[in-house]
Amino acid sequence: ASLLPSATEIVGKLGFGHLLVGVSHECDVAPDKADMDRMLESGQCVRLTSSEIDPMLMSQDEINSAVVGSLRRGDSLYGILEAEFRAARPTVVLTQALCDVCAPSASQVHVAVDSLESSGLPDLAIRPAVVNLEPHTLSDVADTFAVVSEAISGSGDAGSRLAAQFREEIRSIVAAVEGAAAEGHCRPRCVLLEWADPLFDGGHWIPEMQLAAGGADGWRNQGDKSKQFPPSVLADYDPDVILIACCGFELERNIKDGQRLWQHKWWTDLRCVREGRVFAADGNRYFARPGPSLAAGVAIMARCMHDGDDAIVAALDATGLVPPEGVAWAEVTRPPADGCGASAAVSADIEDMWSVHARACERGERCYADPATGFEVVTEVAHKKRGKCCGCGCRHCPFSHANVPMEDRPMRIQQPAWLYRADVAGATAGSADVLFWDGGAPSRWALETLRRDGSAAVVLLTTFDAKTRLVTGKDDEVATIADRAPTLGGDIVGVLGVPLQAGRSYEEQVQQGLRLISKGIGVRQLCFGEAQAEQVRLRLMEFMKGGS
Repeated sequence: ASLLPSATEIVGKLGFGHLLVGVSHECDVAPDKADMDRMLESGQCVRLTSSEIDPMLMSQDEINSAVVGSLRRGDSLYGILEAEFRAARPTVVLTQALCDVCAPSASQVHVAVDSLESSGLPDLAIRPAVVNLEPHTLSDVADTFAVVSEAISGSGDAGSRLAAQFREEIRSIVAAVEGAAAEGHCRPRCVLLEWADPLFDGGHWIPEMQLAAGGADGWRNQGDKSKQFPPSVLADYDPDVILIACCGFELERNIKDGQRLWQHKWWTDLRCVREGRVFAADGNRYFARPGPSLAAGVAIMARCMHDGDDAIVAALDATGLVPPEGVAWAEVTRPPADGCGASAAVSADIEDMWSVHARACERGERCYADPATGFEVVTEVAHKKRGKCCGCGCRHCPFSHANVPMEDRPMRIQQPAWLYRADVAGATAGSADVLFWDGGAPSRWALETLRRDGSAAVVLLTTFDAKTRLVTGKDDEVATIADRAPTLGGDIVGVLGVPLQAGRSYEEQVQQGLRLISKGIGVRQLCFGEAQAEQVRLRLMEFMKGGS
């Protein structure tokens, strides 16, 4: 039984597909899709796992929130179907412990195997062997082929032959690029996006693939895990090419989600975006899974990196290793004016989102379809029925994101919430001054003025764009405000972040943040260290006088 899509592909490539009795719900090739479909339709093989997350019905942000919340609670994203597992009676179980979001946990697998032993099945002579595959590099990936071969057949010979073929294919791509490159050719800087909302880069074997494809070194060390990063890091690196190959998604979905990035100014400001050097690929098969298809992933990466260099493109095509354009990879262009990713269209849809949510709440519904994406979003009504914050940073959390870890809040919150709290002697109810803060010189002058006037405790209120996470009117990320707060002085009670959502007024969202401060600390006065229109200041001060 294989509980890992990459292992299922390996089994098929080794010629052992006829021995598969069970696969995960995500396994789709063995080694090709037709082979997998045939085995499932014949009943030779059954699905052994399930997941509560349906990525086809959720946005990347929603998926990320669900994953983060599940891992934080110690829950598994997957379930093993015990009845089907017992009926399949595997003698070898292929799984992994490399990534917590890629397959059932090792403990779940051992529980399932234990259930076989305790079930009293007459044909179960020995305990099934559990084989963990944990490659970090391309060399590690090749080594797993022999491990799988040995576990299934007792011999690693078939795996060694497959590993030799895998390595030779990669060497052919390296030779094609190096042989056709003109004298003085510079290796292009490429960033592979393993996730687009929030941004994650590709880890483990991806940096090695980039080098093999003729790309520059330096973005991520070989073998490192994938990491989340802010848009400013991407801008500072100034990549020549971006490849959108999100984990779990095929080409069509990655094109669609990639086009949504055009609604962000930080994205359209990138040089490679302006020059039309953005591509998407089937990230599921060619990049996320540590199996034989990674060699084709190197070919895709090389083809995208060197697009426009006729000599290198011809040399790559001659290898016969580049999967077809439009099926495995494609250029991503700015969406049309009426497309799902267009800024104007998305803005209009997002503005309507709040009324859609309000109507869903009135009907007592658990979810509604986001008009901008079509994905399901959990309503405030559903959150209140749960009775507590799930810790995911949900869009309509009514609990001020109380269970989102403080260090994660700058990148996660969708409603006003504390980004930093400190115990200050003078921070009793009604004694804190609220200073509107963006970190600039006027903010600092206002803070010094408060101190000269004898202020005992100060709350910094910072507004920022809910999508880009940039402080209003600044290029700084809100995380920097929270990080610097402890260094500003012992009178800083905390930082209250207000993520500004399109479709809601500035005042409405700031007032929500002020209510939160009033409940937790109390407000003595409002002070303004960032630019606001005079009438906005007056209305906010009137709001506080009203005791709302």
